[in-house]
Amino acid sequence: MIGSIIRKVREKQDLTKAELSTVVGGYLSGSVSREEMTDFLRAVCDEGLTEGATVRLTEVMLESGERLTFTLRDYPYADKHSTGGLADSTTLIVAPVVASCGVPFLKMSGRKLGHTGGTIDKLELFKGLRTEMTVSEAEKVVEETGLAVIAQSKELVPADKAIYKLRDETGTVKSLPLIASSVVSKKLASGADVFVLDVKTGSGAFMESTEESVALAECMVKILFAAGKKAAAVISDMDSPLGDYVGGVLEVADALDVLEGKKNRLATLSLLIASKIVSLAKGISFDLAEKEASAALSEGRAKEKLMKMVLAQGGSTELFDGDFRAKYRKSPACEIVAEQDGYVEHIDCVTLGFAARDAEKQGGYGIYAPRKKGDFVKKGELLFALYGESALQEDVLSRLQHCVTLSSQQVDAPPLVHRIVE
Repeated sequence: MIGSIIRKVREKQDLTKAELSTVVGGYLSGSVSREEMTDFLRAVCDEGLTEGATVRLTEVMLESGERLTFTLRDYPYADKHSTGGLADSTTLIVAPVVASCGVPFLKMSGRKLGHTGGTIDKLELFKGLRTEMTVSEAEKVVEETGLAVIAQSKELVPADKAIYKLRDETGTVKSLPLIASSVVSKKLASGADVFVLDVKTGSGAFMESTEESVALAECMVKILFAAGKKAAAVISDMDSPLGDYVGGVLEVADALDVLEGKKNRLATLSLLIASKIVSLAKGISFDLAEKEASAALSEGRAKEKLMKMVLAQGGSTELFDGDFRAKYRKSPACEIVAEQDGYVEHIDCVTLGFAARDAEKQGGYGIYAPRKKGDFVKKGELLFALYGESALQEDVLSRLQHCVTLSSQQVDAPPLVHRIVE
């Protein structure tokens, strides 16, 4: 049976829900071997799936575990998802802004993956904050504060957990229908009704070309729409780190700076995503939603919301004190400067992300990375600054020195947002 299904994929034929259930359910039960499942995944990576089969695969994945439901409130529950970006702390800004506008926000987030940071890792930098919570506990936090962000539940979409592990081990990760069904099945299981997806594009993204990113965004939005959800996707730039700091407590500090009024790419994208969510949840125009979201930021209500959530989840609020945060940025352990005048032509976001990860293991707080593609820098000007208590190993420094390529020719900066898919 599994052989005939794989042949249908190779011949670009449509698959029924029963056939997809045979594959997914069989792998979970053990009747489909690891080798057979790997052959199926490779066929999908090579040939893809039809739009209908991708929707049905998502349904099969979703039905493998629990599906959450929440108490009805004035507005539907909202959620967001990022396909993975460097210096991307948007959830720490989007969630409290959305909640400040009266839209309940409950998100299940993951940990570090590859060169990108994880929201749960960042939240746990608020000392004592609990991310391992039951859904009922998280709902109580939402009732009290308007928002909650918790670690992903083991009961949700067990098929995705098992299949993703195999995809990671067999090099079958980069496939549009497999990525879409993985992401959307988990989003649908999480119980929200309004979604905005942040799909990264560029050298630091899993989908490097804009065309691939748009195709993935369109696929995921269509699946969510077919499931009766309100959804949109933002195609955003990942040729440069989104925020100004990479790694550790400094990424959290950057997000808190935005909640206190700092303007940067992180702030701009977060406001856009939050405004889109509010627009969809309330059924109002984007312009009106943007005014609400901007006011929540400028009036300090979003910062207050996040502080209430941190307290409700058992965390310390000391990072909300600007003077306390400043101690992490007092004096850099090391600086990397430009060796010539030039325009930033390329930033190796993957190497930068892994270097920040290794610096954290050595006691570092994070890396200041203010330069973006297209910026002009003079010889001797700062490219990176590493902050931490102790001297960092030479391999981290040597990798950082090669993370930026300068050109004598002017380089155009890519747009922060390439496209919005609705």
